[in-house]
Amino acid sequence: MRPRQLAALLTLGAAVTIALCLGISIATENYALLIFGATVVIVGILVLMPGYVPLFVFGLLMPFSLPVPFIFGFPFLFIALGICALKYWLQRGLQNSQQPMRFNAVDFSIGLFFTWAFLRYCMKPAFPNLMGWGTNVTGFRAWLSYALSFGVLFFMGRFVANRAGLLKLMRWLAYVSIFFIFVFVPVTLSKSVALGDLFMQLGMFVAPFDNGMLRFVALPGFGLFLLSLLLLPNLLKLSRAGWCLAFALGTMAVILGGSRSGLGMAFIVVTATLLLRRKFLQFEIVMGSALLVSAVAYFAGPTLSQLPQSGFFRVFALVSPALAEATGGDANMEWREIRWQRGLEEIRKHPLLGVGYGGLENALSSDVQTEEENEDMNLATGGVHNGFIAGALALGIPATLLFIYVLITQIFTNAHRALALRKADPVVAEVHCFVCANLLASVASIFFGTDTNDPSIWFLFALGLFVRQLRRPEAKKAVSAPVYVEPALAGQVA
Repeated sequence: MRPRQLAALLTLGAAVTIALCLGISIATENYALLIFGATVVIVGILVLMPGYVPLFVFGLLMPFSLPVPFIFGFPFLFIALGICALKYWLQRGLQNSQQPMRFNAVDFSIGLFFTWAFLRYCMKPAFPNLMGWGTNVTGFRAWLSYALSFGVLFFMGRFVANRAGLLKLMRWLAYVSIFFIFVFVPVTLSKSVALGDLFMQLGMFVAPFDNGMLRFVALPGFGLFLLSLLLLPNLLKLSRAGWCLAFALGTMAVILGGSRSGLGMAFIVVTATLLLRRKFLQFEIVMGSALLVSAVAYFAGPTLSQLPQSGFFRVFALVSPALAEATGGDANMEWREIRWQRGLEEIRKHPLLGVGYGGLENALSSDVQTEEENEDMNLATGGVHNGFIAGALALGIPATLLFIYVLITQIFTNAHRALALRKADPVVAEVHCFVCANLLASVASIFFGTDTNDPSIWFLFALGLFVRQLRRPEAKKAVSAPVYVEPALAGQVA
């Protein structure tokens, strides 16, 4: 059977499978089968596709977690990395001596950080909660995230081996972001409580606005990646109509996510990208527009807060005290500060090595938890909603300072290379620009919630280190390539 015929049969089978799942889900009003069928089809297609990038990116951005027994919120990235690693080692075995060039995305400071994390784990090992619901919180899930982050660093230079793979990676970041925006925006507008409950069972945080629309906390992240790539024309080439549509989708994702930090991160990504690309006029336009919108939101806030349904304006609570009070922003900040204070108290008791994760007995003894039990749960799982405090609480202050050193170093290194290579190598310069802008936005994200074991942060570190090494073998090949010189008498021979 020819490859085209096989591809046609696979496409037909995928379409029939999704159509059947859709029909059954509509008839029974239970959409779990549709999500399961679509996931199986998409993952199957990505596994069969040549290379590693599509499945790797899909696993990295997948917002769902798998309902695996004994491990809360089992990440899909674990399966994606496992399949990609298996394909990689099988390919290496078949190629024998023709080994692809590998790049190392683990430098000394990063290696030291993960060595510290591993030693801290050995001091207080955590295992899956085999005792079941209601017995204890082991903290295994948080350590698993560190292992996955190291896996992203280790395999980054192996899955993306050259410049063509790099460009493919950046395009797939945009494609997968657009795909998930198309999935979540209709669900957001549907106001379906059943769909919201289903996505919550898949490990997503879903909360309704006061107008009934659903708020997906993960939605702004897809908008951030998409917006940052749209500002880098050498990485994502689109027609004018396609660019406008993608920009509208990215903006919609940030706003419908209802996250104040998401809006602030989008502003950081856009302004940082424009500055690094030296687009000063566009930077001034964005700054002026942001100031105008902020002023309008500030002065219109008292009026908007009196509307029967003001929750949709939650993102503007960043600049309007009235909207912050009306949409629960003030209460949310107080909720975070309580956990920060509890975390700091524990850090003062264990400043050097922290307390690790888990070790909480009978945390889930019932479906309803008191506020104090919820605080203990957040401390045990790293959910302090401040990554720096959570890192110091689990690993100790020295490890957190080392992480901050890695973060600052990567930001300045990528910014420097983005400016230095702007004319010599626009593609590499724009990748460094992408990394720097998103790391700057990650500082705000870490401060308000993201833990230091988030694989997406370490992916940015790995991407910056990979691109930094990419030009060296290319330069060596250019120097060692034979140069044909035409003989001096060639033009005189009749």
